Amino acid sequence: MTNRTDNIERDNIESDNRGREGTIKDEHAGEPLRRTAAGQVRRYLLIAFGLAILNFAYVMVTVPHGIINGGVTSFSMILARLPVTDALPVNAWVTVITAILAALCCIFLGRDIFVASLYSCVVGVAAFNFFTMIVPEKVIRAMIAFGKVGPIGSFTMPDGSPVITVGLIAELAAAAIVVGIGYYFCLSNDSTAVGMDTIALILHKRNEKIPVAYAMYAINIIVLLLGLYTYGLRCVIMGIVFAGIQAKTLNTMLGGKNK
Repeated sequence: MTNRTDNIERDNIESDNRGREGTIKDEHAGEPLRRTAAGQVRRYLLIAFGLAILNFAYVMVTVPHGIINGGVTSFSMILARLPVTDALPVNAWVTVITAILAALCCIFLGRDIFVASLYSCVVGVAAFNFFTMIVPEKVIRAMIAFGKVGPIGSFTMPDGSPVITVGLIAELAAAAIVVGIGYYFCLSNDSTAVGMDTIALILHKRNEKIPVAYAMYAINIIVLLLGLYTYGLRCVIMGIVFAGIQAKTLNTMLGGKNK
């Protein structure tokens, strides 16, 4: 009787061990494909795609309409106008801030994300310049004209154009969604755009209860509020709406409030 009981217990232990081994194998089988060469190629292509659509939205909507959304470029535009920091032009501030963020990425997020982020930085700048060159001026003028369609209220800008319009809101919402999707392709492939998403990712790594998307939103709001002095209430309001839609899109695609 004792031997039979021992055999049953031994069989149960062996079964548990096989189950654990199977679980471990399943976990390894589900690891990202980017551990292979083909997976790395796919990873970097997806990052490039995200950066391409992100910068396309910037060129088509945010730049023509002068929308600041709280990112590195917006922060640099603000610093270049403040009396205490206006010694450097916008492009110089972009370089300085990007270098600082790249250093933080290397220190706090590790070598793999740092290398991918450097790639993102190069591709992002190239994509922005590419779309700036190839998009015809008449298309940009058409986007600006569409942004004046359907005035809401009677308030006007110094040049007589309406402050808020249906067309502008439509363009702003579409661009914000595209930018949120672009950031998703970077973050979901263990990269950053070497922007404010770097700080958000560091905060999330330190405390996983902090959602990346909403951390980015909070940082963007702080930057936008700093721009109230130099860019005025209209730009700040549009930027807050833009950043909110972008954050909601990104958070939804990342799949949860704590991601």
